[in-house]
Amino acid sequence: MTILILILRIALTVAFLYFGLRKIFGGKEDVKVYDALGFGQWPRPITGSVETICAIGLWVPGFQGIAALGLLATVIVGTTALTLFTRLPRAHMFALIAGCAVLVWFDAADILRFLPPA
Repeated sequence: MTILILILRIALTVAFLYFGLRKIFGGKEDVKVYDALGFGQWPRPITGSVETICAIGLWVPGFQGIAALGLLATVIVGTTALTLFTRLPRAHMFALIAGCAVLVWFDAADILRFLPPA
């Protein structure tokens, strides 16, 4: 199981670094997507920064769960926005949701450490 989690962590890191940096630096496709959403370009660098920071956070012991949770939230919001406001393809985003959800589950202990004791 550990090798599969490592492979998943590597794949998600590469994917979110790629998409995050592309958003930060204004890739043509990302500018078109944010134009299609109709909210302007201001969310693009914010989303890209969150994706980039969380992708790096997947490798910081003790924060891996929080990083995975941040990526899961980001990709759910993105998928929802694409579904509600555009007709752009989004099938790949469901794979990202599934991968992030697996890491959230696997690193749940990291997340629970940040919650107040019951």
